[in-house]
Amino acid sequence: MDNLITKELIILDLDLTSKEDVIKEMARLFESQGRLHDYNNYIKQVFAREETFATSIGFEVAIPHGKTDSVKNASLAFARLKNEIQWSDEEKVKYVFLIAVPESGAGDSHLQILAQLSRKIMREEFREKLKSSLGIDEILEVITA
Repeated sequence: MDNLITKELIILDLDLTSKEDVIKEMARLFESQGRLHDYNNYIKQVFAREETFATSIGFEVAIPHGKTDSVKNASLAFARLKNEIQWSDEEKVKYVFLIAVPESGAGDSHLQILAQLSRKIMREEFREKLKSSLGIDEILEVITA
């Protein structure tokens, strides 16, 4: 996961109140780091995926994702929200991992990223570190460990 996420792709205490705003803000991180060809098309894909099935997975975590040729290289962003927000009818989230994967040549890389992330999220120790870590460097270390 090393080249997937950098400290420039991490936001702590993000103070937004809707999942749409969170996704847009996180996608701007990808854009600012030159990881997208087309910001608008990428978020359109992520929103389409959310409409099909909300990406909250329990434990106050959501993993929205988009697979499109608007993405230059596979990327992962993380946001720890200041306050919980309603992600689906059933769930509120406070931790968001946004995945961006290029459509062509990606194969199953988005599934591999999802599987790796899901395994980590299942561990209480990992979730506790996301909650208690003070700085971006520490968060990056936890995610890439």
